[in-house]
Amino acid sequence: MRKCYTIIVLLFIFSFLVSCSTMQYNIKRNKDLTVRQVNYFYKKNRNVFYLCSTYATFSVVWTYDEDKVEIYRLQKGKIRQKQIFEEKKTIQYAEISLEDIEKELYQKCALELDGDVFGFIIEIDHKTYIADYAVNINCMKQRKYKSTFLNKITNDIKSHKMWEVEYQ
Repeated sequence: MRKCYTIIVLLFIFSFLVSCSTMQYNIKRNKDLTVRQVNYFYKKNRNVFYLCSTYATFSVVWTYDEDKVEIYRLQKGKIRQKQIFEEKKTIQYAEISLEDIEKELYQKCALELDGDVFGFIIEIDHKTYIADYAVNINCMKQRKYKSTFLNKITNDIKSHKMWEVEYQ
């Protein structure tokens, strides 16, 4: 009987270890694909935005091009869904202040060190701006901001249901 319990416990430990290593592998694969997509879109359109989470196997990457927005939902290192929407109102980057965006975001939603990330890379007047904000995405998308830039981003996140990938 004791042998049977030992075997069951060992099988449980083994399955737990395999499950954890598989999860870590999928997280790494998704992170690598997210980085590749971010770099590709920045080179292509000189702007890229992304939502991801530290321990998640999914992320969302999007870019604005003249009259459209391209959205890629990534999961476990693969492009799960690609969507293209026409944009009537183009995003305005002029006079963007990263310090103001950071201050406004963290006033509305607390800094989240172990969780969600909103980030972007954009070019304005041949200067590259790179930002990563450790902020709860659900909190971020529920707020209104003084910044038209932030309002445009959060409205697009909501209207295109970008962060609902976590529940699918």
